[in-house]
Amino acid sequence: MPRIIAITSEKGGVGKSTLAVHLAGALSERGLETVLIDEDGRVGSSLRWSQRGPGLPFAVLDPDDVKPKRLARLDAVIIDTEGRPRRRDLRELAGRADLILVPSGVSPLELDATQELMGFLGSEPGAARRSMAVLTRVPPVGHAADTAREDLRELGIRVANTAVRQYAAYQKAAEQGVLCRDVRDERAAAAWADLLALSREVI
Repeated sequence: MPRIIAITSEKGGVGKSTLAVHLAGALSERGLETVLIDEDGRVGSSLRWSQRGPGLPFAVLDPDDVKPKRLARLDAVIIDTEGRPRRRDLRELAGRADLILVPSGVSPLELDATQELMGFLGSEPGAARRSMAVLTRVPPVGHAADTAREDLRELGIRVANTAVRQYAAYQKAAEQGVLCRDVRDERAAAAWADLLALSREVI
């Protein structure tokens, strides 16, 4: 059975779909058969991303197009969840995902929202050990990621070692419907390296 990785957040603007698309891409580059399911029916950022360009190296599916037998042959399924999901949806998610990634910026407001969501997930049976915060949109210069990671860990929150730094290559990738590795940008390689490193933490 595939490893099911859900990406969710109660805070907008943290790069949830950017993380979903690029994590799926990084796993695919490593030779893992991967599918991305876009469950954010209101926005559908991942689906629109895939339709905007020449095609991504993995399938992006609407939930209605998911075939369970096909999923069973995969190595990984990435779920881009609805933005700001209801608590009952989070409970359901906690029951079916092997890993829940919670992207978070490094500002105090974003970290507070992450702390609240991780606290809720921690109250669900078995979900605490399957939940992990990922620092995203991190300034490439400075120690903001180190400080935020330490603050969250002091609260008992599991945090990925890899931080996803904020580069223009991600915005260019979204506009072109490709992965950041495929855009013309001097920082594209650094951006892609972050996601490859993160992919090795999750699988």
